[in-house]
Amino acid sequence: MLKNLLKLNGLNPFLKQITTAQNYIRPQFIRQLTTDGNLQQNVVNKVGNPFSQEKSRKSDPEMETVDRETKLKILQLEVEIAYQEGRRVPEGSFLKDQHWEQLLALPSKSARYKYLGYLWQIEKKKESRQEKKLDRQLKVAERKEKERQMNQEHNHIIYGIAHTTFLLRVYESTMNRLYNNRLIQAMQFGSKIVMDCSYDEHMNQREAINAAKQLMLCFAENRMHDDPFDIHFCNVNLKRTTMQCLKRHIPTMLDPEFPMNVHEKCFTEIFPKKNLVYLTPHCRTDLTTYNHDDIYIIGAMVDKMNNEPLSLAKAKRLGLRMARLPLDKYLQWGTGSGKSLTLNQMVSILLDLKSTGDWEKSLKHVPRRKIINPYNSQSKERVIRKRADELKFHLDTWGNSKRSS
Repeated sequence: MLKNLLKLNGLNPFLKQITTAQNYIRPQFIRQLTTDGNLQQNVVNKVGNPFSQEKSRKSDPEMETVDRETKLKILQLEVEIAYQEGRRVPEGSFLKDQHWEQLLALPSKSARYKYLGYLWQIEKKKESRQEKKLDRQLKVAERKEKERQMNQEHNHIIYGIAHTTFLLRVYESTMNRLYNNRLIQAMQFGSKIVMDCSYDEHMNQREAINAAKQLMLCFAENRMHDDPFDIHFCNVNLKRTTMQCLKRHIPTMLDPEFPMNVHEKCFTEIFPKKNLVYLTPHCRTDLTTYNHDDIYIIGAMVDKMNNEPLSLAKAKRLGLRMARLPLDKYLQWGTGSGKSLTLNQMVSILLDLKSTGDWEKSLKHVPRRKIINPYNSQSKERVIRKRADELKFHLDTWGNSKRSS
């Protein structure tokens, strides 16, 4: 706490006076200081509100940098005080640069505390996993010690893993070489699919992070399939949030020997237009059969907040063919469930459709919670009718008797 407060010595004279007082370090004095609001409000009363955006202020890069540093220091102080008060906020060492950027972008204090609570849950889960890992290591060490003592007492052949066996052990590196070999064969002879990564400006930071996770799952599920696609990531901007997060998930994605196609160019400059088909849920044309000569395009966008037909507009602007998955034809959607699918679910559906040509088998990747199970609905109806019979309430004639009365 003292170190973080001493960092603010250059902020303004008001904070200099605060840091020189020894009583300020005590928690009871912190609570007394924050009774009429919070520390941030006290700082604002002295130096003005750095979070407010004045329309009359001219755009000055140096001034914006100073304001950002001021906001960051106040945020760090706010988080430290909340941590000392016992709120659900993570430790300062847990917060990285991307977390501070997200906190700076949030508009209100309540939104910041919600995001800090989310990070606190992640921190506690990591600590729990670490504790479980240490417990497993202790149990494994105890089990190995018991086995070693038993082997010394009983001098005979032991069969099983890591002992005498006729089976060869399959290492993880061997499986990785197998999957990479499949991807290299798909690059040479397989069907191609495009992920359009040009929607960063239409997503906030959380949606962009979610899109990066889904792109990582797309690559992983395609890599483990028996007949994978040759995936091309087009319109890539490595300075955007999506690609930066994807690079953290796949650090070797830009290596020349890694089987992953990353292009900064548009897909219209790489593939012929006549073979391109943009998959968008906003068009009216259903995709009836899979064509191995076509190259299907999926927009790499998570639109939880913005549900505008951006992919439809882009396909029309480029003059491309469009299609949508026939979800309503084969599935019965539940009430209140959205019809949106994740990027990895789209890729899994197309993978099975390419291999089998059967829509019913391919659409098994749609989450079961979104659709209605006819067997469950029939069982619910039987329960309702049984309960109605117990109450001597006739469901079939109830409406007629009501009309006649």
